[in-house]
Amino acid sequence: MSKRWLWEDASKLGTVFLLTENPKAVLAALRRGETDGIVPAASGFMDRFAQFMIELGIPQFLDKFPDHRKRKWISAFLFCNVMLHKAIFRLGSLSATGPFLFSSPAVLRTLGFNLAQITKGVYEGSIQKPFNEEAMSDFFAACKPDEFLSNQKQILKWLVVRHPEIIEDGSLIMDCLWLRIPAGHMGRAQTHVDICLVCGQSQGELFPLLWSLLPANTSADVTQGKALIDELMPIAGKHVKRLIVDRGFMSGEWVSQLKRKGVDTLIGLRSDMTLHKDMLSLASEQDTIWLDAPPPKYHTARPTRHIAYLSDLDLWEECTVPLAGIVIRDTYPKKTEFYTVVTTDLSAEPEQIHEWMRSRWAIEETFMQESRYGSLNSVGPCRPGVASAIAHFSFLAYTLLKLFARKEQLEEGLKLPRVPFAGVELVVYWRANYAIILPSKLIEIVAKYSSSWGDKLDQMVQKLRAIEEPP
Repeated sequence: MSKRWLWEDASKLGTVFLLTENPKAVLAALRRGETDGIVPAASGFMDRFAQFMIELGIPQFLDKFPDHRKRKWISAFLFCNVMLHKAIFRLGSLSATGPFLFSSPAVLRTLGFNLAQITKGVYEGSIQKPFNEEAMSDFFAACKPDEFLSNQKQILKWLVVRHPEIIEDGSLIMDCLWLRIPAGHMGRAQTHVDICLVCGQSQGELFPLLWSLLPANTSADVTQGKALIDELMPIAGKHVKRLIVDRGFMSGEWVSQLKRKGVDTLIGLRSDMTLHKDMLSLASEQDTIWLDAPPPKYHTARPTRHIAYLSDLDLWEECTVPLAGIVIRDTYPKKTEFYTVVTTDLSAEPEQIHEWMRSRWAIEETFMQESRYGSLNSVGPCRPGVASAIAHFSFLAYTLLKLFARKEQLEEGLKLPRVPFAGVELVVYWRANYAIILPSKLIEIVAKYSSSWGDKLDQMVQKLRAIEEPP
């Protein structure tokens, strides 16, 4: 059976066509001086990342993504893969993704031949079938919020087995944000998608594990958080030791329930809470011991920071389990600010409580990176399902890239032998066909048939020169 892939036509930005491997047709066209493109093989990032995806088994989960189309000309894998690579390369639009996917024979072989299952409706000799950003939008617009969560749960189950280090220190860090969707055509008003994200921590890095994507203003932070943790615990519960959250997830009843399930909670208190005020009163006593602590990194003018440990805290009526905590004192030249943090882990040292709470700011950094440099801050007018897909694959890409970076560093550090890869092949396109050939074959054709090309010779030379020029 012939191998197939999809190619983006640069003259019709955003339109991708089905291609069939057909060396006979492509070589015949070359002998006539006809070709639509020649691309060199280059075993670079895309090739290695594609192989990493295969080894990790991610494509099988992308191909299982919910598909609501009646006619499935193109597999769900391709839509998901394009969206994933949009996030990886931080591209501002769907139509800009194609050139990155179809730039190397190694990528064609690794992603296309082994993984992409182009199913019903595609037959040998059929006409080219378009795949553009409108089709992408329609595919994801039909997806329900829980379908994104369901797909990521399948991926997470496999990630925890293959890479348990994504939660190796036992900490879950959770926060909420919202993804702005600008006003669009046909009177579509500005709206947003509510996102609740829970991350695992490893070696000071965060790995997005699971996230919920909900319509705007339909659920409070704590409600989203409870539901998300309920989804995560059956998958990764044996690795979880503590949950680190901010005051938006305040619920003494929930904190008590988690403790009874063996999970400690670390949470900052609101300034209007009785427990917060009582902790400040206790810390103001003369015999209070204040310990030096690292100042916050997020302030322009860094204060001098001290912390005081308090135990036997039982003044939070909704919480039925014992609490300990710290008072944080930040001293500036003209003011002093206080914060309070409590935990159900009574064995934790004050320095450890402070360090755990500081690690919560890492999730703020994650959001900032994805918003400022990734896909979350470049969402144009679209339907909520499309915006949800952008966020979904942004977080997935974030985790996969971090795992891939660790693998690359590990292999480089151990000086593992690489699989031989000559990097000398060329992929040649003509109409709906392509062929992977060696440069020697191209030289042979040039030598034998250039005299019969006539005015096509200059065009062929320009295509060959393009191989030498960097993109």
